[in-house]
This record gives sequence, C-alpha cells and structure tokens, in this order.
Amino acid sequence: MILAFLSHTWKKFSRSVSFGKEVVTSIFLGFFALMMVIYSLALGFALDHIITTTLNISDSVTFLNGILFYYFGFEFMMRYFLQNLPVLDVQPYLHLPIKKSSIAHYLLGKSIIHVLNLLPLLLFTPFAFMVVAGKESTGAAWSWIGSIWLLSLSMHYIVILFKKQLDDSVWGFLLLISLFSLLGASDYFGWFKVSELSAPVFTFIIEHPAGIFIPLLLLALLYLINFRFFRQSMYIEDLAAQKESTTVTTHFDFLNRFGAIGEWINVEIKLILRNKRPRNILFLSGFFLFYGLIFYTNKTYTEGMPGFLLFVGVFVTGIFMLNYGQFLFSWQGGHFDFIITQPISMREYIQSKYWLLCSVGLICFMLSIPYVYFGWKILLIHTVAALFNLGVNTFVILNIAMWEPKKIDLDKGAAFNYEGVGAAQWLMSLPVILVPYVIYTPFSLMGYPNAGLVAIGVIGLFGIALHKQLIDLTTKRLIQKKYDMAARFRKE
Repeated sequence: MILAFLSHTWKKFSRSVSFGKEVVTSIFLGFFALMMVIYSLALGFALDHIITTTLNISDSVTFLNGILFYYFGFEFMMRYFLQNLPVLDVQPYLHLPIKKSSIAHYLLGKSIIHVLNLLPLLLFTPFAFMVVAGKESTGAAWSWIGSIWLLSLSMHYIVILFKKQLDDSVWGFLLLISLFSLLGASDYFGWFKVSELSAPVFTFIIEHPAGIFIPLLLLALLYLINFRFFRQSMYIEDLAAQKESTTVTTHFDFLNRFGAIGEWINVEIKLILRNKRPRNILFLSGFFLFYGLIFYTNKTYTEGMPGFLLFVGVFVTGIFMLNYGQFLFSWQGGHFDFIITQPISMREYIQSKYWLLCSVGLICFMLSIPYVYFGWKILLIHTVAALFNLGVNTFVILNIAMWEPKKIDLDKGAAFNYEGVGAAQWLMSLPVILVPYVIYTPFSLMGYPNAGLVAIGVIGLFGIALHKQLIDLTTKRLIQKKYDMAARFRKE
C-alpha cells in the first residue's frame, strides 16, 4: 500500500500543470538543504574548539548540555516556519477498502524525511564521538546523541500537532509568543534559567545510558497521539465540516459608513482572515514587532551603530505593509477579471488599499510605542519611520506591486512558498529601506543625525498631505496596466 501511495504522489507531482515551476522550486530547496547540511556538519566538527577556545570554557560537555534546551527552542521556531504538514488528498481513498490506519502511518512516516531531522545528527555526532566518548565512553556517546535525535523527532511531531490544531489561529500565535516571552523573561530577570534544567537532564543520560528510553517513550507517545488524531479525522463528514467552517461569513459593519472604500476594505480583510497564506503573513507581522528586542537591548547597536536603528524602525512599523503589500494585487489574481469588469471606481479601489496599509501601519506603530522603555530616541525613530512609511513607502509599494504580478494560491502556507514571487518582490525592499538613508546620511555625516531623522519625518508628512494627488497618479497607472495584469493572471 505504501508503494501505491508513493506512486500516486509522484504521478500527482509529475502530471501537475505547474510541474516545471515545482521542479525549479524543488531544485532550489534541494540546494538550500545541501548548504544547510554542509554548514551544520562543519559547525559540528568545530563545536568543541569554539566552546573551549573562542568562549574560553574548559568543560565543553557541561556547557553544551546547559544550552541544549535553548537549541530545541530554536529548532521549534525553525520547524514552525520551515516544516510543512504531511499532506495527502485522502478523500479519493475513503470509499476504497484501504485501512485509515495505513494512510495515517504513511503520512506520519513520510513526514520524517526532512532535512531538519538530520540537523541534530550533523551538529552533535562529531562532538559526541570526539569529546563525550573521550571523557566517558562510547556507550555514553551513543546514548547522548541518540537522546538528542529522539527529542528532535519528538519536536517534529509536536510541531505537526501544533500546526494541525492551533496554526493559523490567534490563540496559537498568542500561545507561541507567550511561551517564548516567558522563557526569555525568566532568563533576563533571573526567575529561573533554562540551562539549570537542561544540564542535569543530559548529564544524567551520559552517566546512565539507559536513560535514552525516556525520550524514546516520549517519541512513541507523540507518534501515537498524532496517529490517533489523523485516523479520527479521516471521515467525509469531518472533511465536509472543515470545508464549511472555512466559509463562515465575517462582516465589519462599521466600515459601511465609509461607502465603497469601506466595502473594498471589508473584502480585503475577509480575504486575509479566510485564507491561509495572507493570514500567516498577518501573524508573522505581529511576531516581527518583537524584532527590535534583538537590537535595542544591545549597546553595540544603540551606541555604536545608531544609524542602523533607522532600518529597525522602518522594518518594525512597516513589516505588514512590506510583506502583504508586495502581493497587493496578486492576492486578488483569481478574480481580478471580475474587479475590472464591474462599474466601480478604480480610484476607490486604490484608496481602499492605501487606507488598509496605512491603518495597519498605524497600528504597528502604536504597538511599538512601548519600545520607549529603551529611550526617547527609539520613539523618535519609530515616529519618523512610521510617517515615512505612511507618506512615501505606501505609494512605492502600491506602484511596484503592479509590476508583473502573478496569481497566488491563497490556501497554501507562507513558509518556503515562492508562488507569486518575481523580480518586483525582490526589488521592492530596496527603495523602502534605502531611500530613508539617502535622506538621513548627509545630515549624519555633517554631525546632525537628529536633523536627518526630522527631515525623514517631514518628507513623510508631505507625502501624507499630498496623498490625494499621489492616489490620482497611482490610479492612472493602474488604469493603464489593468488589462495587462488581468492577462498575466489568466495565464497562470
């Protein structure tokens, strides 16, 4: 049966209309995976030297045992963004004499074939047999590396459960943020250190090799939970209920007071909330609001590289604008013909997109205000960055998004999904990020960095004041390009 499933999967892939594009994408991902393997293996051989020589820590085994839980936290985040759910279109098999348990075992077994499941072996096997075996024994080395790999596989099934149950939901996103925020805060404020929990666990496994059965039992339990969950969800009634649940109507009545513009914004919000890929982008944008914590807590950037903080401000306050805006017209590629054939105003259509980007950009700015804790200079940077995003970058994104857009499947996830990505998407970030520095750098070189920040804010205010004229110019460009855009969407 497994061979039949593999054969059907290959035929579905090779006979797909988009076979050529998928092959190119697979080659690119394969090259990325190969680079990850090479770098991980090189780091594995250098790990002991880095700890003992670079970090000047004599007991590398104890140190590494102490940070392994941090590694698994990092691995969870990598898996969350890079690991896809095991997929098989099960509905055609449900009326056939095929056990649901066979389908579930196939899905869970196939999902193991992933480069992330090799990562702990590549990173820690050289260290295990070069250092752990030298200090303890070969059996201890096997037990240590085996337990790490089993815990990594357990993380694999935890991520599947998480993404199956809580992914694409606000509660799942809030749970993820809350958990990692709690761990970070506990280390920062000294409530408890994860290293104090991690080190004894792996030291025990080294001293008692039979301890490998603990992660083995955990892996078996998680596999069983996943298996039962997959098997119980393979009923036509459940699949139909899931399909109906995605069509729940949502309407924001308060937008009606803004007329046709409000109706278009309503449509855009529904598109975001009802479809996986734009919804993922919304959640990721919320996650990247914490991006500033990487730099604002480090004096290397706040004191040694103050100009770099402008990039952080533009990124934090404009992340949704950039991530969602790069596909601004591609999101509606499936029904763009319907839009341009209706008796509607193209100006109102552009206005709706402008106000949506501005509204979310303003919300991002307001949510970033607590960064004032790190200094009033940070608030100034975020304020001028937000003004520049609203007054200038919004129109840059609106116009670049019209450049050779491609239709997007809204139900696919965002991780490693290059559908709709073209030259425009790669180039869009350049003017968004670089233009503020074109304004800021001359003032900074003359010794007036704050004046450079004010100049960026003033230009943003000019853009906001002239938004009606800029919307008119953008509308004229859309009218000129709309038929070409519709033709491109139809070819996809």
